[in-house]
Amino acid sequence: MSVVTADPRQRSVECPAEVRARLGPSRRPIAAGRRVTLLAVHHVEVDGQTLTGGAEKYICMTAKALVEAGASVHIGYSGSSIYRDMLQEISPDQLTVERTGWLDSSLAGDSRIRLATIRQRRRWLRATNADTVLAIQQAGGAAFAASLLAAKTLGLRVVSSIRQMPGDVSPPTSKRWLGVIPSPQLWRRRLLWRRRLPAWCCDALIFNCRRAAEAFAQEWGSARHRFHVIYNGEPSRHEEQHFSREGPRRIATVGRVTEAKGADTLLAAFSFIAQKHRYCRLAYYGDGPLIPALKDKARRLGLSDRIDFAGYQKDHKRIYDDIDIYVQISRREALANSVIEAMSRGIPCVVSDVGGLPETVIDGESGLVIPKDDPQACADTLLRLMADRAAYHRLSSAAAERARRMFDLAEFQRRTVETVLGI
Repeated sequence: MSVVTADPRQRSVECPAEVRARLGPSRRPIAAGRRVTLLAVHHVEVDGQTLTGGAEKYICMTAKALVEAGASVHIGYSGSSIYRDMLQEISPDQLTVERTGWLDSSLAGDSRIRLATIRQRRRWLRATNADTVLAIQQAGGAAFAASLLAAKTLGLRVVSSIRQMPGDVSPPTSKRWLGVIPSPQLWRRRLLWRRRLPAWCCDALIFNCRRAAEAFAQEWGSARHRFHVIYNGEPSRHEEQHFSREGPRRIATVGRVTEAKGADTLLAAFSFIAQKHRYCRLAYYGDGPLIPALKDKARRLGLSDRIDFAGYQKDHKRIYDDIDIYVQISRREALANSVIEAMSRGIPCVVSDVGGLPETVIDGESGLVIPKDDPQACADTLLRLMADRAAYHRLSSAAAERARRMFDLAEFQRRTVETVLGI
């Protein structure tokens, strides 16, 4: 795919008439004159297909919010381009993109604190004429460490948006020298210093749930006053759920089919459900490394005809039209965008008690929360929900209402723009 790339030093591009018409009447937006450089990474190319998820959706929504507020945005990204549609919709004097290739799929490269790397990043940032740098982070907030440090030394406003829970860096507590003297574990001190450096560079840090913010505050031991929790935004589109005369029976999950997402736990839970509910079906919408093993297990359980491995689907509307109950029983998660999308459509959700999922779904009020790694609890919860139509409709309405209040798109855009620009 050919990616439109612009030299950030040459920004005087005429705005096409059709783009100008879409932008509407001119006005003095709150971010007029501001120039934001957005750093992103998305290695989402699989077998020639670009697979976008919640992180990519957030990147595009954030860039569009800044542009709509009047800022000009230059995106430096590693991996695959996800910007074709945006470049066709937005004037090139407001949005340009450039493939930097700084981070490989292991997120190595820009995380290395080397003088030569910092100098190169300083030159690149000066060329973008940015007054603000926003890094949409992975790897526990340290993926763009060199760029953030370079931006700090240039006196720019520096912001990180961290979309994950922190990783575990706890050392083995039993390690001792000569079996007696506790080890100083210098490796851990060095690692913690490297993880804290991006926080020190930032004027503001954005998290998508309270649990992630609290976890990073404990790890870093400071910077709490610069934390901002901004929940993802989602357009409201509630429609009454309709299911067959047998009741709600179409269970599904959306996202990567991995152990971290609890894909194997869900199949184990469905094996219990299938014994008691003859009409129930399960669908996995997404690709991932666990699919071959899960298909083999489904075959051995005699459930192949009741489990659909649908693969990655771009048309999310069609996906959610085919779901009665949404399940997200991750082992590790900050905030699942697919849960928000399901709730906004009035689909009751069953989620695990990890990360920000119980902030999204209030147990017994707008959905159901279960312990992680407990297929029996998952099966029992789903069976009760399928049997109780009154509870199903109550949770459906409450989920849509909570999505409207908690994940309001306009509020997400306003808070994101104000936090990034410091206004």
